[in-house]
Amino acid sequence: MIKYFIGQRRTNARVKHALLCVTLCLALMPPPVMGDDELRSLELYNGAEAEIVSGSRSPRPASQTAENITVITSGEIEAFNAHTLADILNYITGVQMEMIRTPGSVTNIEVQGSNFNHVLVLVDDVPINNLSENFPDVSTIPVQMIERVEVVKGAASSAWGNALGGVVNVITKSPDTERALGGVVSGSFGQRETADGRVELTGTWERAGYYVTGGKLRSDGLRPNNMVDQENVYGKVRYDLPTRGSVGLTTGWTDVKSGIYGAGPETGSKDSNQMIATLSANYPITDRLSLDAVLLSSRTVSDLAQSRLFGGNLISATYHSNESRIGGNARLSWVDELQRISAGIDYEHVKAHVTVPVFRADLLDRQADRVGVYLSDTFTLGHFAVTPSARFDSNGSEGDHFSPSLGFTYAITENSLLRGYTARGYSLTSLNRDSSTEKVWTSQLGFETGEVPYLWLKGTLFRNDTWDVRALDPVGSPVQQRQLKQGVELEAKTLPFLNTSFWAGYTFMLTTLGDNGRVLEGYPRHTAKVGIRYLDAGRFQAELIGHYIDWNKSQTGKYPAPIWDLHLKKEFLYADNLALELFLSVRNLLDGDQYLYSIYQNAGRWGEAGVRCRF
Repeated sequence: MIKYFIGQRRTNARVKHALLCVTLCLALMPPPVMGDDELRSLELYNGAEAEIVSGSRSPRPASQTAENITVITSGEIEAFNAHTLADILNYITGVQMEMIRTPGSVTNIEVQGSNFNHVLVLVDDVPINNLSENFPDVSTIPVQMIERVEVVKGAASSAWGNALGGVVNVITKSPDTERALGGVVSGSFGQRETADGRVELTGTWERAGYYVTGGKLRSDGLRPNNMVDQENVYGKVRYDLPTRGSVGLTTGWTDVKSGIYGAGPETGSKDSNQMIATLSANYPITDRLSLDAVLLSSRTVSDLAQSRLFGGNLISATYHSNESRIGGNARLSWVDELQRISAGIDYEHVKAHVTVPVFRADLLDRQADRVGVYLSDTFTLGHFAVTPSARFDSNGSEGDHFSPSLGFTYAITENSLLRGYTARGYSLTSLNRDSSTEKVWTSQLGFETGEVPYLWLKGTLFRNDTWDVRALDPVGSPVQQRQLKQGVELEAKTLPFLNTSFWAGYTFMLTTLGDNGRVLEGYPRHTAKVGIRYLDAGRFQAELIGHYIDWNKSQTGKYPAPIWDLHLKKEFLYADNLALELFLSVRNLLDGDQYLYSIYQNAGRWGEAGVRCRF
């Protein structure tokens, strides 16, 4: 035991020394000569070049967004050679993945240490969280259809309702408006017969645009009983109306068979299929006032099979789940020189039925109507932008909830600002329990600057005071706790020097039982992400990424050192619309361990290679 703690201290010291070396390298790097485009990549977005962030549901420039939001684009997704949304989230500062194993297998996500059932995940405005446990399986969302991912860290209930810990907002690709036909064909192959094949087609003809994609991801499993067989299809059609506005239709289908774990005779596996569909309309009523409306539906059918030892006997059972959502939302938006006002209403009818056929028992058979109305206003006063927001939700058996928030930004210079945000939030962690609502007060204070030459910096202090959290006490009995999670999040990135750029992110979080209670174990204390990217004029790119999570004395976990992933790609241009790209990834380069529970050990070192053809 003494050797273990000494080893941990030495490991933590090595991690701290590595982060210090990276920081010193960034600070001492000689100033390179850069073009205007590269300089703009580290600037805040203002004016005509503003990047509009929609994760807060009140679309506004990043420089007027008070929430702590991280955006990942399709270009970055390709650089990671990602397979599913889980691969993308693994590289985001402040996000912790409990299980990184075979691509496409079930995993848990945490945002600043929040429980998995505190995070709302949306695709085309449709929640993918299941109803029985509010679990979002981010491994079922293929990356080829993703244009960008916006991650809101902290309570987002004033906009989205059921979002205590944050929101992962997946924005899918739109039709290519420049040509009638284009697309991508890609495929990769790796160890344990791990293969991923994809096709994308897109274009616009007169007023109608389309985007359609399909793929198959499979593997014999990089861990015992962790095989994957995933098929997916997604399509989008958009039609521009003759006068103004547009209508759109999207539909997606995913079928997944996955082994979850295998520990001796105990095994778990899942077989599920999910379908989502939306019908949307956008209509600018005037130059300043616009209406957005969406009808949505989803259905998920799954079978969870488990074999567990009880009293020396192996008991096997399958849990059959059938869940559905149907509803819609409408939003009015007003934009002028001083204000951005958004007001909207959400409605959904949810239904869930969970049975155990072998026992002829129903574990869940419920339905509910959920209604939410919200109002948000961002108004500017000189260098200040202030955003008051509020939402009221009626959730049937789960009662009513009022979720206010207040945020501000202050532009210190054209390229440097302060942020502040406070909000109350909640999550419905299960449709199967009457007392499943957990609540939070989030408070954040941060800064962002591009004033340091060739360097972008961002820092956020956060405090998440959560109560009515369902947990187990030291002897294993269920209790409701008040948990306080507070800490700091830091991010930095540089412009290229000798074709090489650096980025790093670090999160420190202390989780206690109330204000002055004991420190809770098994929650992430230190989370570090670091990357080195090389990109030359010949379109060769190499990226080395390290990520480390200190799970703070996890009883069965193991996390002695960072996990390193190496991604390489080379693009060959043959014409304006024809390119071939070869790529190679070696994940867990040093064959390290990084997991919270021994039953969900991470994959060891493995490699894959592939090709993309754009036309």
